[in-house]
Amino acid sequence: MDNKVVVITGGASGMGAAMATDFIQRGAKVAVFDLNSKKAALLEQSIGSQSFAYYQIDVTNKAAIETATQKVEQQFGKLTSWVNSAGVSKMVPFLESSEALWDKTIAVNLKATFLCCQVAITHMLVNGGGEILNMSSLSGKKPSSWQTVYCASKFGVQGLTQSIAKEFADQRIRVNSICPGIVPTEMWEDLKYQYAKKRSLQPDQVMDYFKKNIPMHRLVNIEDVINAAVFLLTDNSSYLTGQSINLVGGEWMD
Repeated sequence: MDNKVVVITGGASGMGAAMATDFIQRGAKVAVFDLNSKKAALLEQSIGSQSFAYYQIDVTNKAAIETATQKVEQQFGKLTSWVNSAGVSKMVPFLESSEALWDKTIAVNLKATFLCCQVAITHMLVNGGGEILNMSSLSGKKPSSWQTVYCASKFGVQGLTQSIAKEFADQRIRVNSICPGIVPTEMWEDLKYQYAKKRSLQPDQVMDYFKKNIPMHRLVNIEDVINAAVFLLTDNSSYLTGQSINLVGGEWMD
């Protein structure tokens, strides 16, 4: 990934942080956009590279996204790649899902992706092209009870990805997504308690329950996510746009 200049939203922890660390090792320059300055400081310390930058911004604020992107280009050069990894998730029965939960989930998972894609593409059109990777989810393809709001946001990400990909395919801008199943990150440390309630399980039984129902009988590794991301952000996938990679171990094939 030499000469790549990559922005990763939600990159201070979880999958975003793992990608940031890996991409820099592959020669990229990476800027993370995230509200959590404490986690970002720990990530910056662990990476220990001048090829890393952090910007504390709200990715639902287009003006803030644009200002930070301009600073990234001043520091690292022309933007080439963008990963929308910021996301929130909560498991709640439909009739208990509040308007506030809807507003927050749609804002972070869908509106932010929409705004970031607008800013990224505006720069990429000037720069001669680029790649956008939207982190979706199996829940963007497969409906799930108690996750109505989350599913709605991720189904939206899929439609957004495909529509943008079609519109800019002839302008050297590729837009794809990854749809992981269960990735054991910090987010799932909270979600497993909610899922246990849904299935009448003990929290420590949840991950084994998932493995039992996955044909490969294992969860998604961070390395699986990174490998798919590197593929979609490099010329190895130069003829792919508007596509999604299902990282689900055979659980879903659509």
